[in-house]
Amino acid sequence: METDAPVKKKNPAAFFIDIAEAVVTAIVAAIFIITLICRIGYVSGGSMLSTMSSGDRYIVSNLFYTPQAGDIIVFQPETEEDGETLYVKRIIALGGQTVDIMLNEHSEYAVYVDGVELQEPYLDEHQITYPSGYPPADDFDELHVQVPEGHVFVMGDNRLESKDSRVIGCIDVRRIVGKVLLRFYPLDKFGTVD
Repeated sequence: METDAPVKKKNPAAFFIDIAEAVVTAIVAAIFIITLICRIGYVSGGSMLSTMSSGDRYIVSNLFYTPQAGDIIVFQPETEEDGETLYVKRIIALGGQTVDIMLNEHSEYAVYVDGVELQEPYLDEHQITYPSGYPPADDFDELHVQVPEGHVFVMGDNRLESKDSRVIGCIDVRRIVGKVLLRFYPLDKFGTVD
């Protein structure tokens, strides 16, 4: 003779405990991923205008990252004394390449990488790339840099307000925090940054 086993009803408190455990696990996993794989940062200042503005928030990662010309990166410069300031700049040249900033055939300053004038569609029309940064030094009409291996030459997109490799020198790739992958704030600018 068969008897039906009684069906145990799950305690409502146990159901909520299961939900709470799942939420806590998801939060811990998200924090772990953000900490190990990517970081969140924000732009302070105008050195990357108009590509990135002060107050923009971004996600950066160095997971499997190899620096490439044109990438927007975050790095810690050797010149900062507090050790916490990070810079956001664009890679112009890689180790082994040469960078020249000099007058072109139109008598305008231009950036040359390995002797070829760099096309920079990300710059605003009014931008001038002085060899010595801004304000230009009177006795500094050209810049020639051989980028050491293991380093990159970086500049801000707002050349008139950027403290970059023209001033602080080439950046050791070991000081790169990562590449800017995504801007998530402000929401109307959400997306990748080129």
